[in-house]
Amino acid sequence: MLSERIKHIGVSPTMKIAAKAIAMRAQGIDVVDFSVGEPDFPTPQFIKDAGKQAIDQNITRYTMNAGTMELRKAIAEYLYKEHGVEYDPAKQILVSNGAKQAIFNVIMALISDGDEVIVPAPYWVSYPEMVRLAGGRPVIVETHEENGFRLTPEQLKQNISASTRAFILCNPSNPTGAAYSQDDLMELAKVLEEEEIFIIADEIYSRLVYDNFRFTSFASISAKLKERTILINGFSKAFSMTGWRIGYLAGPKEIVEAANKIQSHSTSNANSISQFAALQALKGPSYEVGRMVAEFQRRRNYVVQRLRAIPDISVTEPQGAFYVFPNISAYFGKEHKGHYIRNSYGLAYYLLREANVVVVPGAAFGSDQHIRISYSASMEQIEKGMKRMAEALRRLKTPTKIKFVQLNNYRTKVRKKAPLESKINYEQREALIAEAEAHLKFNQYFEWNANINGLIIQLRTNSAHLNDFWIENWYPAQLESDLEPHGVIYAVDGVVGREPHAFYHSESSTGLLFNSDYYGALRSLALTLVADLGERLFDLHTVRGFSGDFQGRGFVLIGPRGTQKTPLFYQLLQDENMALHSNDLLFVRFGGGFAAADVAERKFYLPTQHAEYFPALEALFEKCKCENVITNRVDCEYQNCVNAEQCSMDRGAPYCFMASKTSTAMLDPYWIGGMERHVKRIDLQFLFLLTNDPLAEPLKELDAEQALQLLRRGSSSGAAMPGQGKDQPFYNPYLLPHDELRLKQHQERFLRLLQFVKVVQLNTANQTPARLAERLKEMITG
Repeated sequence: MLSERIKHIGVSPTMKIAAKAIAMRAQGIDVVDFSVGEPDFPTPQFIKDAGKQAIDQNITRYTMNAGTMELRKAIAEYLYKEHGVEYDPAKQILVSNGAKQAIFNVIMALISDGDEVIVPAPYWVSYPEMVRLAGGRPVIVETHEENGFRLTPEQLKQNISASTRAFILCNPSNPTGAAYSQDDLMELAKVLEEEEIFIIADEIYSRLVYDNFRFTSFASISAKLKERTILINGFSKAFSMTGWRIGYLAGPKEIVEAANKIQSHSTSNANSISQFAALQALKGPSYEVGRMVAEFQRRRNYVVQRLRAIPDISVTEPQGAFYVFPNISAYFGKEHKGHYIRNSYGLAYYLLREANVVVVPGAAFGSDQHIRISYSASMEQIEKGMKRMAEALRRLKTPTKIKFVQLNNYRTKVRKKAPLESKINYEQREALIAEAEAHLKFNQYFEWNANINGLIIQLRTNSAHLNDFWIENWYPAQLESDLEPHGVIYAVDGVVGREPHAFYHSESSTGLLFNSDYYGALRSLALTLVADLGERLFDLHTVRGFSGDFQGRGFVLIGPRGTQKTPLFYQLLQDENMALHSNDLLFVRFGGGFAAADVAERKFYLPTQHAEYFPALEALFEKCKCENVITNRVDCEYQNCVNAEQCSMDRGAPYCFMASKTSTAMLDPYWIGGMERHVKRIDLQFLFLLTNDPLAEPLKELDAEQALQLLRRGSSSGAAMPGQGKDQPFYNPYLLPHDELRLKQHQERFLRLLQFVKVVQLNTANQTPARLAERLKEMITG
């Protein structure tokens, strides 16, 4: 299983787009690539010669982890000569495998869990992801075109908090080309001098500036700030050495030492041959750099001129790097040949397919109104590409019918269920309630009574989202001042110093949820409370599984992960004789020779990825209240998507129901097929225990003792399931508290249930959901 920190990290969008361009070229398609972030100039000959010389001299062995002393001394001399800043080459400079690794080393050295890092947007795509990988939180601050995409001192000051640990400044900027003058930097410095914040100054494009702009290194602004500034630079851009992978950082001794430790345990020293070549680059002539800058300025002028000639495009003239970042949002809402443009991804995909031109969507850099165009390509390619782009954009027209889809979607801060603690005493309960009530302010207080299977459960919360989904999920109960509910749940967000956590006190039927706006956590706590209270008050038996009615016979599917329970259930649902009952928890009552199972939920809280098994759900989800549906291609978490090459969001779709495991929809079950396809109560006659055992027989009827043994253990009887986790008694996570008395009582209820149902062990190994569904229906009707 992947770690939590890596699950939501995607491959760099620029890499994905470059891969598409390579694939198209392999098919013989003439592609103009404006996505590449490297100069098209060859590495200067004297640097190439230095590389050959290194090989001839057998300079192919490990160097010091921080880099050769000769190179570090040359870097120190360069920084002093160019920027007037002094560094000890032995202790304050680290040579790395490119500037990207230098930044990552610094972030890993500086950032701890919960630390905030201010990142101006548009940003280089890797900054936020690096911060997240370190356990920190990127604070994205949007800059504006009217300011030349430069962060203002006021914006910086407003976003500094007690948790702010660092500030990343890319100067000149990738992707906008914005450059900060000495006066700009001094204004930012006035804010930072009053704070204890580290500055990560990414200056990889420092030598690529135009129009006689004079670059100023941030570390040279003040001696006080130099002590908290880490300079990042390298040889990729100015010396056209991208493939040589050689960069460096310079900064305070303790930061450099920590970054050195990180590098020593990840990649060790940078390439020895590249280090030798970099040394010669610093010592050699600089006329090649001057020639490159002059050519880039000519290309920039041409691209800006051509863009300004295209109707409805606005563009800020960049002062550095080799990127232009035009605003193309005026083309949103237009279409050509059925290709409807909703966002920058849609426009980028359109230009790729319609014009064979590769650009990078601005959404990848935190600004969906723009695209990034790199003018590092040759002038011939630039002229061809700009002509194609202009013609393709001219073909986009406003459709006769406006296509507008507004998804009712809420993005939560927390995306997993909070840990639940059920062993608390009265004193702890009282203290927790006092803490919760202290944060339930009168002007942000919501209260609602829900009728959950005959029990009145009252929610008290300061979260409008949780209250909204709570009301949507359950049937309403009376809301009267003198009405005493059966149970109460406090769901309180914004409690300083608390991690997301839930508590349940069984004796008083009280639940508490702190610092989680994820509805799945609240719903789970509610079902735990109702399962406990219902069994104690009304002798209800709670069973967890997928349940339905097939030709008047009720059944339930129970089993662990990895047994195809979900795809099997949706395969069954495609039969018109099948009616949906519950997708999670059912409440069983006994009497009159029947085991009657009820479902308590008015709306079903479904993972939107279930549309993979039942495509009709996708259209229904569009009408639902949703949670955490991905609306930005950059945020896609679906690593093994079968439609990756034809991604709907690449084509401009505003969202994707398959892109996240934590996205959910509050679905009305009657929408699936009408009143006949959903039943609130079933006569439970079959219990199917699912297993995945290649050596077992496909179907096997079990007696009560065999069934109870499997249920009590709560694990597969066959091979262990990937990702199954620890055993869950009765496959029911809502059974709390987990003491022997409670488990014994639940076992007795299952013994009673087994008198009314036929138990069949269904082996899902080596069988398709369609075949499993046919076997199950044959068993029910047999």
